[in-house]
Amino acid sequence: MASLTRTLTRFGLPDDLGGVFINLVLRLLLVAFTIDSLVNAGDERFAGKALGPRNLAILFGFAMLFPVLFRFTKQWKQYPWWFDAGYLSIFFLDMAGNSVNAYNTRPGFDLLPHFYGPGMLAVVLMGAFAIGPLAAAGFATMLHALLEVQEIYGDHFLGTKNVRDIMDTANDLMAGIVGATLFVLVYKGTEWYHHRRARPRRAAKRRS
Repeated sequence: MASLTRTLTRFGLPDDLGGVFINLVLRLLLVAFTIDSLVNAGDERFAGKALGPRNLAILFGFAMLFPVLFRFTKQWKQYPWWFDAGYLSIFFLDMAGNSVNAYNTRPGFDLLPHFYGPGMLAVVLMGAFAIGPLAAAGFATMLHALLEVQEIYGDHFLGTKNVRDIMDTANDLMAGIVGATLFVLVYKGTEWYHHRRARPRRAAKRRS
């Protein structure tokens, strides 16, 4: 493995081709899902959800978080391909659910992305940004709650149809709390957490 890493580095290639491959595949799929939501905006899968503009904001905004930080802040010595892939997988699961119409045809499917999203975000915060477990879980849960509030306001003021009723919101919030808690507890106990974190530069300075 060490010799393979040296060979890849010698030819200017990243030493984590698996992470690179998964990352690029996820980005291509996000492009495909975004095009689908724009071209077929009137389809029952997307009707009333304003998913086209939202997916564009994700594709050219939120999904570019890691590339922008790496380019302009030098946050990491090497690009954190796997953590970026984990971050992108949050958007992938949500977009895929809409494109295959799982939200409308699979009762309870919406609990899966609400469980997975805050959990994976907490893991990314811990691994890529050296944020403590409690702070990571709390921040991820807070962002999830803001997303739920945004959907409620969107339905009320913009006429979208993302929230069914108050129990829908309550179940989504509970799924997010459980997901963030479980993901943090499991990830913190893994060897990956202790030995494969991205270790941003600011964390190293803080410890010195």
